Amino acid sequence: MSGLFNNKTIVILSPEDWGKNLLSKHLYALELSKNNTVYFIHTSAHNSQKDSVEVKKIDVNLFIVHLKSIPRGISKLPSFLIDLQTTYLIKKIKKKLALTKIDVVWSFDQSKFQNLQQFNATSTIFHPVDYIKKAQKFTSKIANSADVVLSVSNDILNSISTTTPKYFVNHGLDTLFLTPAKLENRPPYISNTCINVGYVGNLQMKLLDWDNLIKTVKENNHLNFIFIGPDKPSNIGGNVAFKELDVLKTLPNTHFTGELSKEQLTSVFPFIDIFWLCYNQNKFPIEVSNSHKILEYLSSGKVVVSNFISSYKNIPVLEMVNDNCDISAKIQSVAANISTLNANQLKNERINFASDNSYQKQIQRIEQILTSNK
Repeated sequence: MSGLFNNKTIVILSPEDWGKNLLSKHLYALELSKNNTVYFIHTSAHNSQKDSVEVKKIDVNLFIVHLKSIPRGISKLPSFLIDLQTTYLIKKIKKKLALTKIDVVWSFDQSKFQNLQQFNATSTIFHPVDYIKKAQKFTSKIANSADVVLSVSNDILNSISTTTPKYFVNHGLDTLFLTPAKLENRPPYISNTCINVGYVGNLQMKLLDWDNLIKTVKENNHLNFIFIGPDKPSNIGGNVAFKELDVLKTLPNTHFTGELSKEQLTSVFPFIDIFWLCYNQNKFPIEVSNSHKILEYLSSGKVVVSNFISSYKNIPVLEMVNDNCDISAKIQSVAANISTLNANQLKNERINFASDNSYQKQIQRIEQILTSNK
């Protein structure tokens, strides 16, 4: 890596804290820290800490920054008063980190720091990877303060009114998923007598289409469904308990592993025959217009069944349905034709697509975008 992302000081703003579950902002931070000094600032208040700004070293070039307080009244106060608060807070952050120069500010936050120019960085990036309806009142201002706006969905980009150049950049893939996994013994929840269907993700989120998810598991009781991911509160949220999750857990052909590390995931993936997504596209069309887990699924080479994902409507790597009512039948059909759908040629096409979207390659694309806008 060279140029804009080599031997630089990079500040990343994230609404999610560092934890076991790593999302786009965490994975960009890890990849960038291979060649740069990265400060990952969690933009929520940590009221229990003693200092106004606390820093923890995660790796050689990667630091996590926690704030005791954040700007107040962002939904009620005039914009200039929010800017006064963030000006003061940024000065404290720079003093604590001894930052005399910031090369890049890369914001995944959609509300807390509304004027990225206040960091006085050489380059500023606004990168909303999720659609947050209540943040729409802030996104235009943040976008106008950035050099470029990036997102994993054109639907999200279209929701932001700005004169700043906007670019689609797909989710990234950790290269760990492209490294041949060390085959472990078959986990106890993996069946050796029937087809295994895997879901990976947060089971404590409102976006799931619970009705069709439960329907699919019930109607395919000849298949073994494994759910991998948080089913309790975690660093990526999940404070609301869904009664539907309790119903899902009572079904005899389901197994729940809880949170697994990336290393554990890669050792489980070879045992999965079908991966799937079942988000509520009718209720949350923009929110589910792309999904981080798709590339991880595709990296296995295995067939992927999904609800309609607009970012993939012209990319034939998914077994996608237009109506979630058809997911159950689609999984049944895919299971009946599993040998054909998981043949080597199709597997290689999926793996190649995933590989072309590694975080390293996405960072190279983003560097080209920034360079073209200088």
